[in-house]
Amino acid sequence: MSKYLYAVALIVSVAGCQSSAKAGGGAPPPSADASPSITSPSAASPSPPLLPPAGTLTRVAELSYSGGFAVRGDLAVPAVVVYSDGTVVFNGQKRLTFTPGALDVLVSTLQKDLAGQPTKTVLQPNGGHPIPDVATTVLGVYQPGGTYQTVSALGLAAGNASRFPAPVADAFAKLQALTSDATTPYTTTKVRYAVTCPSGAGGPEQPWPKALPQPGTGQPNTCLELRTIDGPAADAVRAACTDVNTRQPQPATIVYRTDSGPRICRWRSALPDETS
Repeated sequence: MSKYLYAVALIVSVAGCQSSAKAGGGAPPPSADASPSITSPSAASPSPPLLPPAGTLTRVAELSYSGGFAVRGDLAVPAVVVYSDGTVVFNGQKRLTFTPGALDVLVSTLQKDLAGQPTKTVLQPNGGHPIPDVATTVLGVYQPGGTYQTVSALGLAAGNASRFPAPVADAFAKLQALTSDATTPYTTTKVRYAVTCPSGAGGPEQPWPKALPQPGTGQPNTCLELRTIDGPAADAVRAACTDVNTRQPQPATIVYRTDSGPRICRWRSALPDETS
């Protein structure tokens, strides 16, 4: 816990000041009276950068959930997702922006926390019995060299973090703690929308909006198609499809008549790295 509190305090302190560090991170310049060091050629090899090259928007960390008793829709988003330009989006609803220095601190500590943790198996809680139908918590971080590592832990939550490896629990706590700082609404001109076959009889069919491309056959059984769109077509999606950005009561879902059969559609604001 002391490690976690120190890291969070450091992140907050760096986020509150202006930093001249580049997005790729790096060590501060040596002081004027620092003595030069002599290194061998092998020791002088540069380390891989902490973050992706500047100018390339990349997901560098996330906290998300999968499976479990609760049904997660086709348009589900991570609880926390962090990008290389410092943008942090929470549940697709709120946002904040890190300074380059704060981003370096967060990503570098997450990289150390998750280094060496399993990526192909789901971590099980120590002691006791797992809760049936509990969701799997997924932690992700960009690792030096360009790989994106994800670690999954069954049922990892604030109340049972001690049942998991301490570094994994620390990474979870760091990302979850960020949610309390977000107050600015997340908005974007892009939309992400899902087209599916209606599950019930639905209402009278209306013509599919002319501003949108006709759906295809989609996935078997559900007809699911996911697309990201911008410009006038995004406005057409907002007008025609059910908005899942809000939990307010929604009007009855409209069933549309398309070249591939009846369809319904839903939309939300697209995340920064959703482009197609």
